[in-house]
Amino acid sequence: MAKPSKDHKLSSKSNQQRALLTYLGVGAAVVGIGVGGAYFYFAQRSQAIKGILGAAAVVPQGAQVVMAFNTNPEPWNKLAQFGTPASQKLIGEGISKSPLSSLLVQSKTDYNRDVQPWLDGYVITALVPNPAQPQAPAATLVIAPTRDRVRSDLFLNKYREALTQQGARFTAKQYKNFTYYESPSRDPNNNLVTADIGGQYVAIATSGSLIQQAIDTYQNNSPSLAKKPVFAKIYGNPNTQVVDPLMQVYLDGDVALEFIGSQTNLNLNESAIAQSRRELDAITLTGGTQKEGLRFEISTYLKNDNSSPTANIDPKVLGLLPQETFLLISGVNLYQSWQSLVTQAKGNASSAQLIEQLRKAVKDGTKLDLDRDILQWMNGEFAIAAIPNNQGILANPGFGFVAIAQASDQNTAKSALEKIERVAQTSAGGLLPKGMEIKTSQIGDKSVTNWAVGNTNIAIRGNLDQNFVFWAMGDLANSFVPKPARTLADSRPFQIFTTGMPKANGGYFYFNMTNALAIGDRLLPPEIKSNPSYTQIRDVLDAINGISVTTTNIDTKTSRLDFLFTLKPTPGN
Repeated sequence: MAKPSKDHKLSSKSNQQRALLTYLGVGAAVVGIGVGGAYFYFAQRSQAIKGILGAAAVVPQGAQVVMAFNTNPEPWNKLAQFGTPASQKLIGEGISKSPLSSLLVQSKTDYNRDVQPWLDGYVITALVPNPAQPQAPAATLVIAPTRDRVRSDLFLNKYREALTQQGARFTAKQYKNFTYYESPSRDPNNNLVTADIGGQYVAIATSGSLIQQAIDTYQNNSPSLAKKPVFAKIYGNPNTQVVDPLMQVYLDGDVALEFIGSQTNLNLNESAIAQSRRELDAITLTGGTQKEGLRFEISTYLKNDNSSPTANIDPKVLGLLPQETFLLISGVNLYQSWQSLVTQAKGNASSAQLIEQLRKAVKDGTKLDLDRDILQWMNGEFAIAAIPNNQGILANPGFGFVAIAQASDQNTAKSALEKIERVAQTSAGGLLPKGMEIKTSQIGDKSVTNWAVGNTNIAIRGNLDQNFVFWAMGDLANSFVPKPARTLADSRPFQIFTTGMPKANGGYFYFNMTNALAIGDRLLPPEIKSNPSYTQIRDVLDAINGISVTTTNIDTKTSRLDFLFTLKPTPGN
């Protein structure tokens, strides 16, 4: 595989956008799925060539971005069981306006009539660079296994005839006893190319040379993506908790970060991109359904062993927070994560500058050394949580935040917090009110320190079991000191929203959407809630009960993010 040169980019921003539309659009001409997959019904699989490796056997090994769609109807049909009527209507409107649907209309093809009867297995759409022109934009290849050559040939004929009526000029060409059809398009960088490959695959591409590469790959004259070591390892023995995935995405390490940046409008610097090329083997996304809703996994594969992996633990912090907690962000060994960032920033001037600015801000604001005084003792669990509360200064918002950290060195932690208190006491206003006093009090069997103005607590800090220290807004500490009888780990929402997630992990993101929206409804002004944009967003949010994310190290080279969107069932389900 010819690797891009150091200065190579996938394309300019405009070319990136055009490539994405082509990438999705050409695939729609074959399968009409993607965003609208839940509304199409697929045939049962009966062919021997199944799975991603089956379709990838015709994809050249140089493919850098790969999207595979499952054509089994069952997992797609399950999507119709989720969502509110408003959210489903919104999705339906988006489908009708999408490039996927418009291309089916443009080619005068109907999924149920022209595609469903022959389509089988996984359909793959791939971006494949031209080895002879590594700096040119990658071409697009769609490979769709067929179980009925007669029907798939009829589809290709109808597809070409419809485009010919709109100005396409297809010419039959021969390559190694295979016939393919090619026409120029309105885009000078892309052609329209179709082929039947061995009666087993339908191929559509934006380049004649790419179709020839696919034919060579099919004849085993050129290495296939299915035999690429990292690809074969990932999909030959899948390490996934998603049963019967709807879609899977593969990004080659040489382009993964750059491609993600281009599609999310992130301005990534060359140093970060170069580092990702050195270290990343691949990034994958797997998405599917489970009883509770939508499940996604994002896995990162390194070329070499991770020198400082974060340990997977059974989080103890879940047993310290009350069941009413509606937001949790937790992790392990904040100091190690910080050190990793500092190490990575050494080759990146802008990142190094940002770290130094953060250190200076902490020093100027608290007189503390960020590394030595604050982070060095945070080598256990840590968490930030939001908990409902309507007492004292929290009466108006109806909730407050608590920060919890497991201190390996209690004396260092106590010293750091006392220094922060002295700074807060002598502060001339700012975020904290003037005249703040430090007082001690008792909650149950715990002695706590109050940041108070008169009889009103601004914050409370103290110690919890298992070497945890906390800092909480207002009187929020009363909800978890002493330890609550019903903890977050015991709560029914948490158990449902984290169904099937790894129990031993490197941290949680947990968000009870239903509870958060109830608080938001009370706080947001009427003019925002009546805004049409907010109304559309709210239609989607109302379909979600909760969101959870975990991070896990699978082995020394592999890490994974698990996402679960717990969705409300549609009426009648």
